[in-house]
Amino acid sequence: MRLLYGELDIVTEIKEGRLRWLGHVERISEERAVKRLYQNTPERSRSVGRPRLRWMDDVREGLRRMGVTNWRIRAHKRDDWKMVVKEAKVLQGL
Repeated sequence: MRLLYGELDIVTEIKEGRLRWLGHVERISEERAVKRLYQNTPERSRSVGRPRLRWMDDVREGLRRMGVTNWRIRAHKRDDWKMVVKEAKVLQGL
């Protein structure tokens, strides 16, 4: 399908967007509501059974599979983070 229309896979586009958003949120000021929610940890206990996969868990797994280390430091350097996002777009099967 991708070859027919010349478009990228939707899953790859979503994962790239997640990384772009993560870099943006990591760089914004501490006073912004989005940053406070991103850093907040819920105080309620989870239900019994396997824990649900959180957004951040999925993003961290993608970064781990790409071999990206020190992602928080790299996110603060825009040019470096752009390279991480481009690399994610090139790698199929993230």
